[in-house]
Amino acid sequence: MSWTGVNSENLAAVWLLCHLTARLTPPRLREVAAHLDLAPRGGGLQPESYEHFKRRIRDHYGIRVNQETLEQAAYDRAVKALEADFLFDDRSYDYGQLRQLPYGLHFDTYTEAVDRDLEDLDLPEQRQKELQLRRKILARNYLDLQPVMEALDRYRRYLALDSPGGREKNPLAFLDSESGNPLPDGHFRLDPAGRVVFSLQPPGKNWRLLSESALRERLRNMDEKTVRTFWDNVQLDGILSVYAFRHVSAQMARERTELFSHKPYSMAVLASVPDYRLMVGLQYLVHFGRALGVRSELEPVLSFPLGSNVISLMDAVHMYETLVTGKRYGMAGEEKGDETGNDGLAIIERIETVDGEVLYSQKPVSDKVLDPRNAAAVGNILQNIVRYGTGAYAHAHVRLNSTRPEKQQALQRLDLPVPLLGKTGTANRFRNAAFFGYVPRLAHDKTVMRLADGYTIGVYVGFDDNRPMVRGTTHLTGAAGALPAWSAIASAALNLDHPGDRVDVADLGFNGLHLQYPETGEVFVPVDPQNGGAVIGGRGALRSTVTPSLPAVLTYGQVVGGGHFEPARFFQPYWKNHQ
Repeated sequence: MSWTGVNSENLAAVWLLCHLTARLTPPRLREVAAHLDLAPRGGGLQPESYEHFKRRIRDHYGIRVNQETLEQAAYDRAVKALEADFLFDDRSYDYGQLRQLPYGLHFDTYTEAVDRDLEDLDLPEQRQKELQLRRKILARNYLDLQPVMEALDRYRRYLALDSPGGREKNPLAFLDSESGNPLPDGHFRLDPAGRVVFSLQPPGKNWRLLSESALRERLRNMDEKTVRTFWDNVQLDGILSVYAFRHVSAQMARERTELFSHKPYSMAVLASVPDYRLMVGLQYLVHFGRALGVRSELEPVLSFPLGSNVISLMDAVHMYETLVTGKRYGMAGEEKGDETGNDGLAIIERIETVDGEVLYSQKPVSDKVLDPRNAAAVGNILQNIVRYGTGAYAHAHVRLNSTRPEKQQALQRLDLPVPLLGKTGTANRFRNAAFFGYVPRLAHDKTVMRLADGYTIGVYVGFDDNRPMVRGTTHLTGAAGALPAWSAIASAALNLDHPGDRVDVADLGFNGLHLQYPETGEVFVPVDPQNGGAVIGGRGALRSTVTPSLPAVLTYGQVVGGGHFEPARFFQPYWKNHQ
């Protein structure tokens, strides 16, 4: 996920929010939920009753637990529970298919909306392709495969009529229970890999159809065990094997029994309800924003990562400062949770009378919000955005300067990029643009840049009346509208204390100018920018606090067999950092 930040992948950001709580065990989910007031309250003389908790979760947060949501919960639990069984049966491919298959609750509603849009004959070709792709994606779900599985069972009963005694056992077995059609629906075909696919869809022009006679001939030459394996391997619509469908359906029945043994709004059930887990993630993000220094109102909506919440410029600067440094800074005397803040005092260092009496002096205080490992990982994402993403303008223009002419000429010849951190932002219809980032400081040893005591800078560009920044074919984005101004300010801040006068030009020419992160056990894993930032397998990881020259992401874990990297996982909600 690290490289998706470099490419500003909106879909990845929403996906991450949807799955923010996916790996939390029930005890950890309850711990997080309790901190966010989403679990039964246990404080005071009397714990919260079940009925009161139910009303609070249902009416205030909109979480509905009904038959449909419990079925989806049973499906999700079944998929997780079956992993070991599939691997034991050497069915890893089938499990990969199953794990990628959504349950499909309410997909039919979305499909109907897409179909209505497709009825518009004046749709541009690109829009038609987009809607057709969306419809194809929506068709891949467990619920839509149920009628396909039922049709396949009818087809198998139809084929069994020619077996010895087949018609005598059940002379009506071949009839469709709904239509009474004596011939079963569905077609068999071979996919490019040679797998047998059963589908209710009309045959496509490129389908390699498997006729009934050819199918009967195949089955006639198989023994009983091979026949069972054949049917288990049939692909339903080319999406999921019969083996996987039958196993997940059977496991769902067991999970359904377990879920129905608890009250609907008990934590034992809510922990498996997707809407509840999503709400926990959304509320965590809102509370985390508060901890980062955001005072503007934040709504817990799924479009949160796309910028649907409006915050002030100062809020955004506070947030970026905390994300990079791990600490939220404020003024002494500022109350925790203060919604107004004392941001105006930040520009006043001291107030004195004409007699020299100090009436006010700035006393900054800090509060640890992020674990140092998280801060380093986020900082590296922001650094890679400047090096390889939308912040490239700053990478090309911000430089060290010297007040000494000879040294300045030497620095200009080297033309070394300064390691910077930042992120662009562009509103819908180009109504405004922004760039927020961090300027590190030259370390005392004058060989690397460090994050300590750096500058957080935010630039916002837009019209007072919020009209789009568009003229002809020109559209102002964060990179084009805000980044040039940010780069000029960053360059001025960087050179305030004349770091170019202190550096060793010869050393810079040999080693370059790199950013050094605090020692937190981090490693740098090489990635391929041309392949979505995927980790390059077999290359291991570099144990270092200094960013390498080649594309890499800062993370935590260990190198296992064959030079492959195995990431580490740790549970560290932001409030644990105060302890």
